[in-house]
Amino acid sequence: MALPSFNNTNRAKQSVKPRILVLEIRDKNQPEAKVLGLLVVEREELYRRDPRDGEIYEASIRLFYQRITGRFSQGLSGRGRFDGSYSRSFNSVSVTSSSMSKGALFLDLPGLYGQRVGTYLMNEIVQWVQQWPDASVNSIELLAGQAHEENKSRRNRFYEQFGFVFDYTDPEQREGRSRSTSASSLVQIETWKQNIVEHRMLDYLTDVLNAKEHASLKLEGCKRAYTQRIAEERQAMAKPIRWALRQLYYQYASTIFVLLILTVFFGILWVNK
Repeated sequence: MALPSFNNTNRAKQSVKPRILVLEIRDKNQPEAKVLGLLVVEREELYRRDPRDGEIYEASIRLFYQRITGRFSQGLSGRGRFDGSYSRSFNSVSVTSSSMSKGALFLDLPGLYGQRVGTYLMNEIVQWVQQWPDASVNSIELLAGQAHEENKSRRNRFYEQFGFVFDYTDPEQREGRSRSTSASSLVQIETWKQNIVEHRMLDYLTDVLNAKEHASLKLEGCKRAYTQRIAEERQAMAKPIRWALRQLYYQYASTIFVLLILTVFFGILWVNK
């Protein structure tokens, strides 16, 4: 029987990704370089249905993320979540909150900022809210306190790439509010596929196990070679002359054998003259 959290499920007759995935993140400018980090992402969806007609009247999604680090890694942790929600009463959706209240997005992943992790998570939220294409999208408010010089433009572009249009209240575009739009007008983004790879949890664990087994076999081979080398050195120290002759024999045995064959061959020719 398949594990439900690690396999695809169905939502309104559509196949949905497994609840738990492992993300392999590389540098967006050097996607062929080594992996920068690994994340576990778990999706939690809640639906409330009207008992009279079975229709959904409230729903929410939470995407929990946590970085996978080595036991001795320092300063490379990080965890958090992205939220979204739907309300039939307001016929609206939110891409920043698990309810109709105001929400905010924070990405806590030192060393992975600007590597499209936020784009990946927001894209999952956008895909989810588009189950209700006619619903209006709650306005997103941008605050000056969130807009440091180094991340202001990146913050604004982050939302704009998904189809949000902002009315800014200052020339520096530090503050503003998104215009009214519908869920169907939001844009799904797939640029994250250029440097982020999704792995099913069981596939990832299998790869880790295979790598561990391969490393163990290689280590055992190194240990055997080391043990043999130590034994040879001890033998050489105990009987250096015999060891030297043996090494010469191993090194030139094939040559000596060929010379013997040639000697016998020419000897036979000489005898038959």
